[in-house]
Amino acid sequence: MTLGRYDYERRYRKRMRAGAIKFLLLAALVLGVGLFSYQMGIEQLKGRDVTLREEIATLSRQKAELELLATQMQHAARTAEARAAELEGRLQREVPTGELAKLTQLVSERLKSGIDANRLSFVISQAQVQRNCQPADTKRFTLSTPLLKGGARGVTFGNGTVTVTGEGQSAHNAQGNAESWFDPGQPVTIRITGIGGKTATVTGVLPLHQSLVVDNSEYRFTFAASQRSFVEVTADRCTYP
Repeated sequence: MTLGRYDYERRYRKRMRAGAIKFLLLAALVLGVGLFSYQMGIEQLKGRDVTLREEIATLSRQKAELELLATQMQHAARTAEARAAELEGRLQREVPTGELAKLTQLVSERLKSGIDANRLSFVISQAQVQRNCQPADTKRFTLSTPLLKGGARGVTFGNGTVTVTGEGQSAHNAQGNAESWFDPGQPVTIRITGIGGKTATVTGVLPLHQSLVVDNSEYRFTFAASQRSFVEVTADRCTYP
């Protein structure tokens, strides 16, 4: 009886030791796996931290580069705006406008036509505000129309030096029929002819203005509608230049 009981207890203790060993081995295994996993997690976190730090550093460099580029572009834009303002001011100062632009175009056309630049400069330099002019002379004449073409119509100025003629469109009566006199509400054409064949033509609705230089005199004409069928012309004759 004593021997059987002893064997039973010994086997029990042996099983307990084996179970404890297994438990310890299993705990060690679990602990080892846990520690390994923890270490792997730490390493991964370290790797991610390094990667994030590198990405942050890259983004910071890119941000700095973009800020520098933006600053350079702003500086370039301000420089361009200042340059544009300078060019606009220079354009306004140097490019002629208004009456000066007309005179510049006229001088350019005269030079292209072959007039000597020295002569043109002399003429301009001799122009004065106060001019030597004769009293204005006013006359009137009838305009030719499609129904009034026959006969000589016109007036002369400067003892026949300049002849003025013209033509217009026929007026219409209440019935819509054309009349022999011109319609002052329609464009007319006035021709000024000087001795030697020099001419000037102006077209439009009255009143009109035109000038012609003949010899050493400049004739300035003003044309206005007068009594039916007539045009009144006023001529100023001044020494040229």
